[in-house]
Amino acid sequence: MHKPHVALLAAATLSLVFAAGAFANAGARFAPHSTAISVMLDWTPNPDHVGLYTAQSAGLFAKAGLAVEIRSPSDATAPLKLVALGRVDVAISYEQEVFYAVEKGLPVSAVAAIIPTPLNVFMSVNPAITKLRDLKAKRIGITGVPSDYATLDTALASVGLARSDVKLVSVGYNLLPALLAHRVDAVLGVYRNVEAIQATLAGATPHVIPVERAGIPTYDELVLVANRHRLDTDASYRTHVAALVAGISAGVTAATNDPALALQTMQKATSLGTAFLKQSTSATLPLLSGPRGPVCLSVGDWHRFGSWMVRQKLLKATVATGAVVTTSVLPRNCG
Repeated sequence: MHKPHVALLAAATLSLVFAAGAFANAGARFAPHSTAISVMLDWTPNPDHVGLYTAQSAGLFAKAGLAVEIRSPSDATAPLKLVALGRVDVAISYEQEVFYAVEKGLPVSAVAAIIPTPLNVFMSVNPAITKLRDLKAKRIGITGVPSDYATLDTALASVGLARSDVKLVSVGYNLLPALLAHRVDAVLGVYRNVEAIQATLAGATPHVIPVERAGIPTYDELVLVANRHRLDTDASYRTHVAALVAGISAGVTAATNDPALALQTMQKATSLGTAFLKQSTSATLPLLSGPRGPVCLSVGDWHRFGSWMVRQKLLKATVATGAVVTTSVLPRNCG
């Protein structure tokens, strides 16, 4: 699971207070007969959520008859559990976490892509390291979670290297500080739209290698997750989730077509620094739409990524793709 970035934690409390106040007040504009639906974020508001917040601020949910309440979790591990228990209607989480949750028996399914491409990258600030082969005999900083080793092994094997050809340094979640202090030559586990921006603002020139270009099957970094039992048994819930997904899709389109609006929206939703927010939002917008447009999911891609997780022993056994993802509430343009 992706952990909160250190730089984002500093603004977490202010962001929570601001977002709660701003969007609680926005509820007064909803029609009296709007249907309430709660959305729990994966963490505090940030540019990854720009489609959701743009749809909210532009009144796109209200036009669809939805009164959307956006919540931030006090515990980053809680959103999927709360969806499974029916305490929140939907949540934003990570593709890997959906597989883990279903393996544990939680009745949750991904219903839409929020970020339909991996954000995780290898990153260096050394001009001599621009490709995977350049990592040979170099120090690579990792957090030490199991997915780091699976990703590293796959990436190295794609260029004929093995783990024994590099020196691993476990730095926890101090990846960027370790890189900028030259305690390591490269890091794995940072985001192209977060730490790469922070490195630039610190005066470095980062070079990134996205994991999907390093032999790892592509996956959806962030997804919207619903309660699978409710989708199967409650037609009203299914209709409202579909309306929410359509609204997020429209919000992504609005944000992408008007970057200034996207930035203004996120400035209202979070207290993250202006310089970072401007560059991070700009870097995130092109990542919001896959080949078929915003929110679309590929069941085939999910199957391939799940199979890779099994091969890498991140899952104990194959998890049925149909149990972790559904396309039943996606817009028609997703096919």
